[in-house]
Amino acid sequence: MKRHSIGKRFRKVKGLRKSDPNAVVPETPKQLQDYIDILTSKGVQINKVKYAIFQTKNGLKYPGLVASEKILSNETLVSVPRDLLLTTRHAFESPLKQMFIDHPQYFSNQFQSSWEDHQLMAFILYEYQRGPESEWHLLISNLPRDIDYLVFWSHEEQELLDDEKLIKLARKQYSEFLLEYETLKCITDKYPQHFKPETVTLENARWVYTHLVTRCFGKYLAYVTMVPFCELFNHECTDVFYDFEYNADNPHKSEESEQTQVKELKEDEELSITSSEGSYHSEDEISDSEYVTDTYEQFKEFNFDDFSEQSTQKFYEEFSKTFDIKQLENEEEEEFNKRIKDLQDQQIKMRKDFNIKLNLQREVFLLSRDCKTFVFQNIDYGDNYSIFFIGQMFAKLDKSIQEYITGGKAYFMAREDVKRIQLTCNTYRNNLYAFQKDVMKQPIYQTSYFQQKRAKGQNQSMDTVEQILSQPLDPDCEYYKQVWEKDKFDRFVMKASSKDQFDKGAQVYFCYGRLSNRMMLMRYGMSLEYNKYDHVHLRIEYLKYLQSNEAIWLVHKYQISKFKKFKLKHTTFPLDFIVFCKSIYWTFNVHSLDSFFKIQDLKLERKALQLALEILVEEISKFSDKLEDNEKLLHDNTLGYHEYFAVIYRLERQRIYHHNINLIKICIVVIDRMLDGVPFEQATEKTQFDFDYCETNRIILKKYFEQMKYALYLPK
Repeated sequence: MKRHSIGKRFRKVKGLRKSDPNAVVPETPKQLQDYIDILTSKGVQINKVKYAIFQTKNGLKYPGLVASEKILSNETLVSVPRDLLLTTRHAFESPLKQMFIDHPQYFSNQFQSSWEDHQLMAFILYEYQRGPESEWHLLISNLPRDIDYLVFWSHEEQELLDDEKLIKLARKQYSEFLLEYETLKCITDKYPQHFKPETVTLENARWVYTHLVTRCFGKYLAYVTMVPFCELFNHECTDVFYDFEYNADNPHKSEESEQTQVKELKEDEELSITSSEGSYHSEDEISDSEYVTDTYEQFKEFNFDDFSEQSTQKFYEEFSKTFDIKQLENEEEEEFNKRIKDLQDQQIKMRKDFNIKLNLQREVFLLSRDCKTFVFQNIDYGDNYSIFFIGQMFAKLDKSIQEYITGGKAYFMAREDVKRIQLTCNTYRNNLYAFQKDVMKQPIYQTSYFQQKRAKGQNQSMDTVEQILSQPLDPDCEYYKQVWEKDKFDRFVMKASSKDQFDKGAQVYFCYGRLSNRMMLMRYGMSLEYNKYDHVHLRIEYLKYLQSNEAIWLVHKYQISKFKKFKLKHTTFPLDFIVFCKSIYWTFNVHSLDSFFKIQDLKLERKALQLALEILVEEISKFSDKLEDNEKLLHDNTLGYHEYFAVIYRLERQRIYHHNINLIKICIVVIDRMLDGVPFEQATEKTQFDFDYCETNRIILKKYFEQMKYALYLPK
């Protein structure tokens, strides 16, 4: 089945690892060749790769590395001695050290998450102005000035992405860059002995900053690091990775660091691109929540204290009327006293009965409140499904209390209602955790949604240079470590993994990480066609789907996000999105609790799939151009680099939408067949929406179909 995976399919479409007929191997530019010659004289080893020029579909040229002969799996492509790496340690232990010590508010990790970038930007600008006298002269002079990334695109170019949230993020980060530059400029102006007036300019800062963002390594290294020559590797979904080698006498050498055997894979041994072995894995979350902030007047939470006060007042108003007793005409004194005593006994009984009833009502209310507290502490109101369930549970609790208080339900029945709802909530919590952990492969957070939201709001940003540099210092705090140790390894190496083989003439890529096109634009200013790690952020305004006033009230009371957010991918079926749609139709005491996260009712599942389909069709209709038009645009030779990558970004989002729409249509056809009595094996055969990718789609839908099969054998 692996031969039909998404990774295999995309790799075949793009011709990855195959010879590129459009690649040109020109004479290496003199400045770069001089740099390579010096690097090799200092111990850098370059194996089977050389400088080449490639082109996009519309003919735009870009540099990279080509395989000069066939590259086998596990082969080392580049090996760089540790001492040739430029790291934050070099920056700190430079003549700029006192400047760093004087301004920890900008250069220390105690204040800044990007402290290493700040130190390196200052250091590289310092070394840049020294020219050939700098030991890093060739590394710095070979950093091109004609590259950028999304943050530095013009507003008109950013608008081509047709993604409001991404544009907002890019512009926010540009403002942050300007603040970082202005702060650096303010500091370096105090050190004219180190910086010439023309060195720290906006243009130079942008040039260096771009390379720090796009060309540095760091996750598995002790410091943010620039690696000579390796910046020539372009990114693709291959498995080339970086690793470390140790000399025989290195005490940090381990068995894991031994050289893996180089071998040639036969065609049927190749695996699908399902991982980036040793690569830089990265999160791809862009926070864009907007919260409900207005009030909801159509529902008011039951307040037992108010009810108790009103009930007591009403009781004593009626109770006071019983004191209006007079001796009747011709009534004997003894009879009158007996009547007074009977009334007093009756009044005592009335007070006793009232207090008992009020205490029982309070007991049922407290049980209900405890149940709500359990839900509050154990279930995240802000996740993608639970508000629909919680709304029904709270409505049921409130109804049961009201029926008991108004006399429509007996005490023991009200208690049983509350207990049953608490058991239901406990089971739901367990099912939710199992779904998140086993199906969605997500961690179960101990911190509640509300704690996370409050903590996020407490982070205050610094908006001016003065705010950054005026932060108070603690005289007892060590803002920098005393010893900056070197990396433990001896050589930094770029390697082909056990899954990689490149034909002669193929472009040789390095996998920067499992990055969506969104993150690649933000980090590298590029996007990839048929990127298996790409995804679409689907944002749904869900308030219109909430049925109970209790649920709507909870959203307003706790200012929950207006949107439920999902990731649509090439590689997986959007189960969480389907569960969201199902939660809208799921009804307590009508559908089983297990059917909330599992397929147990095919008709309920069919309704969820239909709603999911309608939502996606509506979303794709919002695009200003069609998928076919964007595919044609990729061959338009009037497009520049930014326009070209914007087209790919739009196109890939559309492809993901169409892919997921087809998957949902396939599932609807299969369920309809099963509801018509077609056996499972026949029901899951190829549909009109599979096109030429039936095997690939069945890999993606395998687990979902297994649940469908299980539902067939459940008792009706």
